[in-house]
Amino acid sequence: MKLKLKLLLPTLTTCFLSLALTACGSNGNKTPDPQIEPTTPFDYQALIENVVLGELPGVVLYIDSPQLHFYSAAGIADQEENTPMQIDARIPNGSAGKKLTALLAGMLAQEQRLDLDKPITEYLASDITDHIPNASIMTTRQMLQHTAGLFDYLNDSGGAFYDAVIADPDSIKTDEFALQFALDKPAHFSPSQGWRYSNTGYILSGLILDKVLGAHHSGAMRSMIIEPLGLASLSYGGIEQNLGSITSGYFKNEDGVLNTRPFYQNIGVADAPVVGNAKDMADLLKIIVEGALLSEPTHQFLMADDHFIPTGINGLQYSAGLFKEMINGKHVIHHGGSELGYATYNFYVVESKTTVAMLVNCNGYKACDDAHDALYQKVVNELTK
Repeated sequence: MKLKLKLLLPTLTTCFLSLALTACGSNGNKTPDPQIEPTTPFDYQALIENVVLGELPGVVLYIDSPQLHFYSAAGIADQEENTPMQIDARIPNGSAGKKLTALLAGMLAQEQRLDLDKPITEYLASDITDHIPNASIMTTRQMLQHTAGLFDYLNDSGGAFYDAVIADPDSIKTDEFALQFALDKPAHFSPSQGWRYSNTGYILSGLILDKVLGAHHSGAMRSMIIEPLGLASLSYGGIEQNLGSITSGYFKNEDGVLNTRPFYQNIGVADAPVVGNAKDMADLLKIIVEGALLSEPTHQFLMADDHFIPTGINGLQYSAGLFKEMINGKHVIHHGGSELGYATYNFYVVESKTTVAMLVNCNGYKACDDAHDALYQKVVNELTK
């Protein structure tokens, strides 16, 4: 099946739910006790059940704050088997997983096993760096912050990566496989001279992590992050596929509907490392933003105000694996994921301590993309009232 690809970089936003209080007026000379008009809680279940009557096969929505908790699912997980979507459904979380790669890099930097500001030529062999423009003046920090100017192996290659995956769906695809689509490609700018989102920087960062660790970084990601933080549903794509199955995901073009699960179960790359459920993705983001379970240096690496740099896009700032922006006067930290057949929305509003994740098992074509964006907008609008 020949794919015509539209790759998306979702911008995710959120804020908190407020309750409207209305006092009654006076009656003659007597001032009545203030009355609080009851508010009807928003029906998130009805919202997601309604949306799956249209283009979206299935949805999982998780919202947690001191004021509100909602965790439910609607629709279909697998269209052929007609199995219902479950709240613990696991999907490839795409670029929402970049925060794990960045978190691991920060932990290794704290342990002085990785210097984020050394040129990548000090970590990677010349058979790689000779084919990366500006490698001798490029650092891991710049790659994690998207200021390295790198050609993007996904968005700049016209779908070559996905065409290669479809041509060979059965072999495990790791960072080495992905990198071939970025070698000997021109840079967009010299390191530190701009901002441009590039998945290639995370691919190279993954290879640097492997070099520092002496083994594939999936093992350290599990032992240093996933297990200590209790994120039991998370597993590294492809490499840890024996730890659990993933939900079917659907992509459409003029040739019909493609279930992309068989392809994604064999992909494990550092720019989109994990498969997981909604709760664990929301919990992970909360842990990173609040920082109580992280060391101070690691938390500062990810969350310090001066580590967020302007992207030049609608007020967005970017640190390592995280966007930040002001939405309706609130500070919002987020990074979602967009894959063929799967969409992950993942965001946290600082003022209300609200963490949210929404998973959808279709993506990459207009009807689906419009539908889950509209759903997201409805959730955001309700939470910002």
